[in-house]
Amino acid sequence: MHIRTLLAGVTMGAALLAGGITAPAQAATTGPANSLACYSESWRPYDGGYATLVTGKNIPIRATGPYADCASTYVPGGTEFSLDCKDYNDLGHLWYHGSAWYNGREISGWVYSGNIQKIYESNGAWCT
Repeated sequence: MHIRTLLAGVTMGAALLAGGITAPAQAATTGPANSLACYSESWRPYDGGYATLVTGKNIPIRATGPYADCASTYVPGGTEFSLDCKDYNDLGHLWYHGSAWYNGREISGWVYSGNIQKIYESNGAWCT
């Protein structure tokens, strides 16, 4: 790790503790407010299509289940999202499972249908 990167992280951490600066949303990972609700039905990569995520905001990819309270990693809007399948959660909301590449790593999980801008080459496969 470069010393400049380390010092920037220490400075950012001190500023966060002081309450003056918030962390960048695209790098943030949040934990579940209610971990009991963060589960998903079994799924498989049935689809093979892809989608573009809504532009103009950072989009959460929920790691453990198709619910707003589940832990997430944010990616920039407009990111390509490879589709595995889609499913409704227990609340009746449509979610898509898949993955996106961001900052050199694959981020896999669930994206709410309202955060999908356009779907390409999808066969519309359901997860279960």
